[in-house]
Amino acid sequence: MSLWSLDLKLLELLVRIHETGSVSLAGEQLGLSQPAASNALRRLREALGDPLFIRGREGMVATAYTERVVPAVRAHLAGLAAALATSSEFRPETARRNFRLSLSGLGEQSFLPPLARRIFAEAPHVRIENVALPMEALAGALARGEADAAIGILEAREPGLRRLHLFDEVFRVVGCPRLSAEEAARVRLEEIRLILVAPSATYAEDVESSLARRGLAGNVAIRLRHFGALPELLASVDAFAVVPGQFAARLEAAGQARMLPVELPLRQSGVGLIWHRRTDHDPACIWLRARITELFEGSPHPLPESEAGQ
Repeated sequence: MSLWSLDLKLLELLVRIHETGSVSLAGEQLGLSQPAASNALRRLREALGDPLFIRGREGMVATAYTERVVPAVRAHLAGLAAALATSSEFRPETARRNFRLSLSGLGEQSFLPPLARRIFAEAPHVRIENVALPMEALAGALARGEADAAIGILEAREPGLRRLHLFDEVFRVVGCPRLSAEEAARVRLEEIRLILVAPSATYAEDVESSLARRGLAGNVAIRLRHFGALPELLASVDAFAVVPGQFAARLEAAGQARMLPVELPLRQSGVGLIWHRRTDHDPACIWLRARITELFEGSPHPLPESEAGQ
């Protein structure tokens, strides 16, 4: 295969079809009509000697060859864009960049809504994707351009990673939203039934240790793996939940819980923004990191703009 038979737009189309599972949607993102996108895919198949995608019931399914080459193609396209960019080239109002973040399920639920509002207010045509990488895969994915940044209780020990501290997290106890502030202040922790949401073993160990230090380990009556059922449980069951403070603040702001005036410290509490040094001078990534840090400025519990002023 000769690289002269390829152009960058064909490679970008390969990545976009892989992301969207649709030739027409990928073409639309690149400013191509349906016939033009289909013709470009045909040229790409001929140049690479592989079907690349097979039509399935839910869209275009990547072949084994495509799955193997797309991560490297994506990384090289991102690297080329960063190498050719100048500090003035990212224009949010017209940009069509695809930003990839790595957030946990809780991070997606807590951080993504206010962050998306902030991003789309300035850059209405960009796209946001949560790739939710496991800890052991994060450094490699950031280095290869498969993710632009990660947010969480994370460390930057691997070479090439940067870390910016965003805020220190604590556990909070939340109860039924119908509780008044006065009733919440009178709750005695040793007398209540607790709900523990533990999406990972590390998180569970941290919560259990914090409860044990207060003699509350035996109060746990319900254990969950995900946070989705929590609002309904708090509204219908005589129980209180132990959750991260930023999530507790969002539940209370949404009228789904009442926070008790007590904090439980975490062993590892620093929530940080992680990225790879390869994007240090990428104007789009610089802009993205600025929007993320703005979200957390002045408050340990980021709220949507409409809630923050109440």
